[in-house]
Amino acid sequence: MRRSLLALLAAVVAVLPALVASPGAEAASRGPCLPGTQKPLCHFWTAKTTFVADGDTIRVDIDGDGTRAERTIRFTGINAMELTRYSKYRNRRRGACHGLEATALVEDLIRRSRGVVRLAAQNPKSKTGHRLRRSVAVRIGGQWQDLGRILMEQGHALWLPNPVEWAHNAEYHALGAQAAAAGRNLWDPDYCGAGPQQEAPLEVAVNWDADGDDARNLNGEWVEIKNPGPTAVSLAGWWVRDSWLIYNARKVPGFEFPSYATVPAGGSVRLHVGCGPNSAATPTRFFWCQRTAVFENASRDARATGDGAYLFDRDGDVRAHSTYPCAVACEDPLRGKLHLYAHPTGPEHVTISNTSAEIVDLDGYVLKLHLAGASDKFIWGLPLSGTQLAPGESLQVLMDGSPREDNRLLRHLGRGRYVLADGGNVVSLRSATDVVIGCAAWGRSRC
Repeated sequence: MRRSLLALLAAVVAVLPALVASPGAEAASRGPCLPGTQKPLCHFWTAKTTFVADGDTIRVDIDGDGTRAERTIRFTGINAMELTRYSKYRNRRRGACHGLEATALVEDLIRRSRGVVRLAAQNPKSKTGHRLRRSVAVRIGGQWQDLGRILMEQGHALWLPNPVEWAHNAEYHALGAQAAAAGRNLWDPDYCGAGPQQEAPLEVAVNWDADGDDARNLNGEWVEIKNPGPTAVSLAGWWVRDSWLIYNARKVPGFEFPSYATVPAGGSVRLHVGCGPNSAATPTRFFWCQRTAVFENASRDARATGDGAYLFDRDGDVRAHSTYPCAVACEDPLRGKLHLYAHPTGPEHVTISNTSAEIVDLDGYVLKLHLAGASDKFIWGLPLSGTQLAPGESLQVLMDGSPREDNRLLRHLGRGRYVLADGGNVVSLRSATDVVIGCAAWGRSRC
């Protein structure tokens, strides 16, 4: 009996380490993702850093997973500039302007935390490719400090929201907008080098929500680069990208403008997401030739998603950009100056009237018909480029008819006679950064 009991105890002791170390017994806790909030909830792990790859990627050994296997961790919600040579030795690294700085900052903060990091995810299975998608925190001064927050606050990364790990989306967006307004690091337009044409007052606008299904209307997504200054600006070797990373064949992270690309004084250049001819004969119109939509649509729900368009010069400096939806300083000069009216019976139309004592310019604004019951989903959008209204003037947008019949105060959508549901819906006028200027509702709907 005693011998049997001893054998049984020995067997239990032998099995215990395997039970403790099994993947199902990971030492993960669960709680609010953000301090001072109740939701959303995140799973938390601690880990030991084994390698700092770059400003948004590290490798770690996760505590309690029963292995010494390295796992690659991709910081959620941000995108730092890339390295071309990785090394544990700082002086051996190579990469894009700002990439080395972001990597060094992450490395320094992890060292101050003695290599220990805390990982968090709303979904434990969340991945991007083979990498685990996690927010990463270091323990400094007795408190966990989120690395993504620090990088965004100091202007070392682009905002890269996603609808899966969305807890930090709104926070990172606001921090990035504040860093851009302050001109910190990535947002310093001559950090990487002076010029070319450093004084040029360039602007970027992005039409991120194509008319209809974005995937079926790729050229309905476009980026416009405007030059309100008195001198033309060559874009040779400059590039446009979104928050994600899309390399071209020359390893440029976006659409690279050819040698003949120029933004005329007082004019603009438009880059379409879909395919088309790029030719010196049309030096202000370009096509990226992507096979899927590039720019994420904005949402103002808890997930707080959006995107941005960024214009880089040859030195790697961000010379102009636009992120959406607007996160800080969201007052618009046209608010209170326009009135919208929707006429849902034949002939169906929407009227935009200038009720102010000033000329208003609708360039960069979009008229949108909402998906019924949704505040941030739309059936169609009509950019109002090239439209100015004098005091008291109105622009009428007819749902039917041919755009070939348009004039200064009349637009035709060409969508047929019956577009505005009699039972009710909403149309709104919005800026390129999704600031609502005004809306009109009818039937059972409300603005």
